[in-house]
Amino acid sequence: MRISFRLAVASFICLAATMLAATAASAAPKTWVNTATLKCLDSNAGGDVYALGCNGGPYQSWVSSGLNFGDQIQDAQTGRCLDSNGAKRVYTGPCNGGSYQQWQVTDRGQFGYEIRDVATGFCLDSNGSGQVYTHGCNGGNYQRWR
Repeated sequence: MRISFRLAVASFICLAATMLAATAASAAPKTWVNTATLKCLDSNAGGDVYALGCNGGPYQSWVSSGLNFGDQIQDAQTGRCLDSNGAKRVYTGPCNGGSYQQWQVTDRGQFGYEIRDVATGFCLDSNGSGQVYTHGCNGGNYQRWR
């Protein structure tokens, strides 16, 4: 009985440590690079979101954390969250946990991740000019992020 209790406690500690490590890993800042343009998702303190050449700057670092229906993607520098609306505009705003600030991030293989807004169903998209917006998901590389 004493051995099985110790085994249960040890198992619980290992499970807790694994969960803590997984949470810490998901909270690590990430730079999102558009597969088609090779530009990085960027923003500023005013809430504008755009794609620029990757520069390793703090405005290009994003932290994801899981919410009820998707991930909240937060700019590490500003603390503001990636947000969008039905007009397909993308911006950052104060984090509120709302569905427009929740994104389903799905690995689509070698070309990267699809980032889909939970509220609108539209995918994060970009173009060669560095504009960032949402658009109907089409599987194209302008909607893939690595």
